[in-house]
Amino acid sequence: MRFKIQVCLGILFLFAGSAKSQFLQFTPPGGPEGRQETVQERLEREIQDARYHLGPIRITPLVGFRDVAYVRDLLATRDARSDVTATVGAGFRAYLRTGRKVTWIAQALPEYVWWQKRSEARRLNLSGGLETVFLFNRLTIDAAVSRLEQQRLVTPEVPELVNSASNLGRLDAELELSPVLRPFVSARQARQEGLVEDRVDEPVVERIALLDRDEQALRAGLHWYPREDWMIGLGVERSKTDFDSPTLDSSNEGTSPVLELLIDRPHFYFRGDLAARSLTATQGSRFVDYDGVTGSVSLSLVPRSRLETWLYASRQIIYSISPDYPYLQDERVGLTLSLGIGERASFRVFTETGSNEYTAFSAAAPEREEDLTAYGGALRFALTESLELSVQIMRLELDSNLPDNDRSYTSGGLSVTLRGNLAGRNL
Repeated sequence: MRFKIQVCLGILFLFAGSAKSQFLQFTPPGGPEGRQETVQERLEREIQDARYHLGPIRITPLVGFRDVAYVRDLLATRDARSDVTATVGAGFRAYLRTGRKVTWIAQALPEYVWWQKRSEARRLNLSGGLETVFLFNRLTIDAAVSRLEQQRLVTPEVPELVNSASNLGRLDAELELSPVLRPFVSARQARQEGLVEDRVDEPVVERIALLDRDEQALRAGLHWYPREDWMIGLGVERSKTDFDSPTLDSSNEGTSPVLELLIDRPHFYFRGDLAARSLTATQGSRFVDYDGVTGSVSLSLVPRSRLETWLYASRQIIYSISPDYPYLQDERVGLTLSLGIGERASFRVFTETGSNEYTAFSAAAPEREEDLTAYGGALRFALTESLELSVQIMRLELDSNLPDNDRSYTSGGLSVTLRGNLAGRNL
C-alpha cells in the first residue's frame, strides 16, 4: 500500500527567508535557495528592509496567513480522510544598535494552526528568540537563543504534517589573526521535541515523541583565505546526543575532523561542509556505531545574468522511529535551474534522486532500503515593489524494498509574500 499526502491549493501570505537547519532532521527536497551570506551581509540586508522605526529600534512586522491547504492522507492505521488546514501568525522582528559594533535582534512570532475537521490538531505555536551580533575590527561574534514551533514533515517514515519544536542556543566566532588566517569556534546546544500529545489515537504519529532529545556540538578550527573569494577550513567537531525515552535510546557521542570549502565568484560558487563521523553509543544506548562521511556540497554556475544552475549532494543520518533501526542514512543528488523572465518574473525547477539506507539494531531485522525521487518547481512574479506572488509544486516518492512501506508526499500551492517578512526562522 502506498502512503500518501496530497496537499492542494496552498496559500502562503507572508514569511520569506529560510529556517536555520537543525541536527539530523529530515530536510525537504529543493536544494539551496541561494548563496550563503556572511553575518555582516545578512545583518545589513535585514536592517535595510526594516522600514518601521520606534526611536532607535527598527522593526519588521510579521503578519499574515500561510499553509492554507487541502490535505488528503492515507496511513495504514486508519482510513483515508480529507481536511483543510491553515496557519495564521502575527509578530515582529526588531533591531537595536548600541554603538557601531553591537546589534541586538529580537523576534516574537505566535502562530495558530487551524484544521477544519480535526479540532484536536488545532494549536497555538509560539516562536521567538534573542540574538546579539558583535562586529569588532578583527573579531566577529554571533550569539543567539531561540525557540521555533512549526507544523512540518518531521521524518520520512511518517508522511504526515505534525507540530514540532526546536530550542537552540548557539555561538559563532571568528578572529582575524592576519588577512589570510582566521581561527573560529562554533557551539550549539539544541533541544528537539515532537508536539504530538494530541495524536494519541494515531500510534504511528505518536511514536515521533520517541525522537525527543538534547544535542550538543562544538566545532573549532582555522579558516584560511588564500584569496578574497576563497576559504578553506580545517577543524574538529565534538558532538553528543541524549534521548529522553529509554524505549528507543539512540544516544551517542563522537569526535570528527571537518573540512569546509568556499569559492564565491560572480559566475561560480562552490560550498562544501564535510565531517568524517565516528559516532559510538553512550552507556545504556542501543545505538549502532557509525563511521562515515556526512555533510553537503553545492555548486552554482551563472553562465548568464538571468540563468543559474545548482548541482548539489548531501549525506546525513536521520534517527528512526522504528524499533528495528536506530537511524537511516539519507543520500541525495540534485539539480536546480533558475531563470529570470523579464524584470518581474523568475522560474525555478529541481529534481533529486537518492536513497535511504537503514541500519538495523540486530541481524534479525530485515534489510531495509528505499529509493528516493523528488521533483518540483516554482514560478514567481513581483506584483509590486513589496509584494510577490509564486506558484509552486513538489513531489516526493520513497519506494521501499519491504512490502507495504512505499510512501509519497505531494504539495502544490499559491504564495503571496510581503517583502521583508521572514519565515519564523531560528535566530
